[in-house]
Amino acid sequence: MTAVANLTSRALEPTVKPLAAACYDNNLVNSQGMFLGDQPLRFSLPLLLVQVSVILVLSAAAHLVLRRLGQSRFVTHMLVGIFLGPSVLGRSASFRDVLFSERGTYILESVSLVALILFLFSMGVKTDLSLLRRPSGRAVAVGIMGAVVPLAVTLPVFHALQPTLPEDLKGSSLVTELAVRLSLSSFPVIADALSDLDLLNTDLGRIALTASLITDVTSWFIRACTAAVILIGDARSPAFTAKILASFVAFVLFVGFVARPAGRYIAYKRTPTGALLSEGSFVVVVIAALLSALVTDAIGFKYMIGPMMLGLALPGGMPIGATMTERLDSFFIALFLPVYMALSGYRTDLAEFTKSEASEKWCALELFVALCVSGKLVGCVAAGLFFTMPFRDAIVLALMLNIRGIVEVAAINNWGDTMKATAEHYSTLTMSMVLITAVSTPLIKLLYDPSGQFARAKRRSLEHARLSADLRVLTCLYSEDHAAPLIDLLEASGSSRDSPMSLIVLHLTELVGRAASVLKPHRKSTRSSNSGGNPTPSDRIVNAFRYFEQQAAPGAVTVSPYVAQAPFSSMHHDVCSLAHSRKANLILLPFHKSSDGARSTANNAIRSINRSVLQYAPCSVAILVDHGLASGSACATAANSLLQRAALYFLGGADDREALAYAARMPEAGTMSLTVVRFKLRNWVGMGGQDEARDEELLQEFWARHRDNERVVYVEKTVEDAEGTASVVRAMSEKFDLLIVGRRGGESEGDPEGSTALTSGLSEWSEFPELGVLGDMLASAEFASKVSILVIQQQPPNKTVAAASSVND
Repeated sequence: MTAVANLTSRALEPTVKPLAAACYDNNLVNSQGMFLGDQPLRFSLPLLLVQVSVILVLSAAAHLVLRRLGQSRFVTHMLVGIFLGPSVLGRSASFRDVLFSERGTYILESVSLVALILFLFSMGVKTDLSLLRRPSGRAVAVGIMGAVVPLAVTLPVFHALQPTLPEDLKGSSLVTELAVRLSLSSFPVIADALSDLDLLNTDLGRIALTASLITDVTSWFIRACTAAVILIGDARSPAFTAKILASFVAFVLFVGFVARPAGRYIAYKRTPTGALLSEGSFVVVVIAALLSALVTDAIGFKYMIGPMMLGLALPGGMPIGATMTERLDSFFIALFLPVYMALSGYRTDLAEFTKSEASEKWCALELFVALCVSGKLVGCVAAGLFFTMPFRDAIVLALMLNIRGIVEVAAINNWGDTMKATAEHYSTLTMSMVLITAVSTPLIKLLYDPSGQFARAKRRSLEHARLSADLRVLTCLYSEDHAAPLIDLLEASGSSRDSPMSLIVLHLTELVGRAASVLKPHRKSTRSSNSGGNPTPSDRIVNAFRYFEQQAAPGAVTVSPYVAQAPFSSMHHDVCSLAHSRKANLILLPFHKSSDGARSTANNAIRSINRSVLQYAPCSVAILVDHGLASGSACATAANSLLQRAALYFLGGADDREALAYAARMPEAGTMSLTVVRFKLRNWVGMGGQDEARDEELLQEFWARHRDNERVVYVEKTVEDAEGTASVVRAMSEKFDLLIVGRRGGESEGDPEGSTALTSGLSEWSEFPELGVLGDMLASAEFASKVSILVIQQQPPNKTVAAASSVND
């Protein structure tokens, strides 16, 4: 009798979804058209198309506005659902009956659940479990403290206040499950949010991803064990218990010993290197993901466990992870996952908060949400401060780990489905998740500038380094084609045991098929060994630089190879971070346009990276424009492809001095001749500024050191204006293999007008501002010469560092 009474009382409470299925004619699928008397929206297919279209159009329009306020797509989709729901448009009964009837929402929800299953599977494939092999102490401490502190705060308060809580919370496990869920950080949610914020490959982003992965993997394991314990507790007989355990163990063994080897066979044996999965293999993988959800749901576990376990077992990156991104994420998941979140918002009713009898319920539940969030903030900040992390960075890290998204919404939907959460609870929790994320993401953008550490660092340059000092060059490559011209340039740059060169070689590739970015020393890839020794592009690049190291004099060149995988939009973080940590003097970048003599191709993503590096780099930056370097030049001999002659066009200023400091090393190599062309403006009387004096000092030092070197020529050219400068450059350039210029050549602090008169007017039709005036002119298609151009920029000194240096002096 008691059980029946409890069930009856629960049935009278407001629920998230209708308790009984809606009755409708299952033959109403396709309409014959309104001109034949049918009402299309009474049929399933037209209604589904209209619903999806309305949600996507409203989401796209809302995101155009909300993204300017720093809001994520999760917040946008949830707010669109709330707008369509009973809080706003859904207050109209006719609107609900026409567009979002119970019959229509059931179909829409079924389709969106398939998208959720495939999303969890895709994120499982992209999850890099190697992050757990050697996690940093900070990531482990932040992950553990961020999970333990909120539980240690919330659960005792719940037990202390339990006698005074409303009846629907007092005897329910909702608060306990809520505390567990909010104490954890979901790796798929954190990875997706940091990707939107372009923070995946920042220092704090990597710590947040590792910390969330630690707690997430632990939570999936605990969740599976908890579900097994509950099922066993409800077992009617020992045989029933044995069936449950045997079914789950069989599934785990299948994933580990059948699905994982099969996935590796498809990825490494059946798929060529660098290619996506074939259509047949892709279909097999998707079917396996759907069946894994079916199996775990059929044996009594949550449908989300199966796809996640299967995804974690399969190898990420190329080709499986990349195929999921290319064919699944970009279409089906992108189309129907917003629908899932919008439906969750649609079921949120803000009118529940205005009811007098509901105020006690939502206030009590909101108290525990606030305790969880604040406890997680305190735990993460305390762990960060323990590892001497700046307070602001600790706050940002805590905000990152507090971001909520689709995984939390799926948990709330599950509580609604199982009657643990009433309509008041559901609306309170969904609005809480939206509010937490809506506050966290703008605060992260406001408080965290990942490029700030480079702006505050002391800028390294070649001009202020000793000639015999170790030249530390960070050489960046985006493809194998960039290796040969860069190696030719480095070989001509001069290195010896007395003046060594340390090369940090960084192969940059777009992050595809993985959720976490990668920046690590290069190791011979597993794929290389699995595919019969066929090397990867990174392997071939590193082999070329290793050969260059071996051919150099002993101790003259050392090579340290690295690989980085990151989104193009934030790839410059890895370049600047590695240059900062390895104390590089120069970052060497390939130009975004390449030519094979017949046609040229351009990559605007590379151009964007180069421009960002020029802006944020902690040291000098050089861009190499390869026009057939040496082998395609007029001066190259048929016997070899080494550079023979280089020219430096010196107009004055910090960048030209940096170019002179780099070029001064070239004659030391023994095979390189260098011509320094100094441009002067006729009848110009200098202002005697600091830059002008420094120009003269360095030129005199250079000529005094190389006066007796027959491979060095110093020439002064007097011109009337910028047109005269261009004429001299055009007349002389075809005599050389390589032209070296400063990016801001002619611009000087103490002489703002005179030096710039050498190039005034040349920048009016500038195509590539990142190359400067002369570099742009030389790299333009109209310039007939086949010589290559090296454009060098010296980073301006940090004001804080410069002020501190002047005080010390």
